[in-house]
Amino acid sequence: MVYCVFVGAFKDKRLLKLSEEFHQRLQRLWPVTLVEIPRNEKAVLKFIEGKKGRGLLVSLAPHGQSMDSQAFAQWVTRASQDIYFFAWDADGPPPSLSLTRSLSLSPMTFSHELSRVLLLEQLYRAGAVLRGHPYPH
Repeated sequence: MVYCVFVGAFKDKRLLKLSEEFHQRLQRLWPVTLVEIPRNEKAVLKFIEGKKGRGLLVSLAPHGQSMDSQAFAQWVTRASQDIYFFAWDADGPPPSLSLTRSLSLSPMTFSHELSRVLLLEQLYRAGAVLRGHPYPH
């Protein structure tokens, strides 16, 4: 199972609508759960503590590991455990936090809201590859 954990709320309604559209498309291919938690260090750390040992915790970060779409699709669809992707608000993760892995969506800088949409699009692309859907071409 894949979880997208969004810290903080969307402010740009257009990007929120786009993320909802990708999430709806994703549900036809494979289950991806969206979780939104408030930007509150205590709440974030409590959520993460509850997930440790229950899956792979992946932080979206500008300096994280980079991979192309095909490598990402292979990695995420072949994972043998749950994956929790953490997409942060503009302030980034709490300074005291360290997760299992960090992933960069691009060497370019994007707003945190656009990064969330990009993550969902890449998950949709991965699901399409998994199902043999023509979307990735």
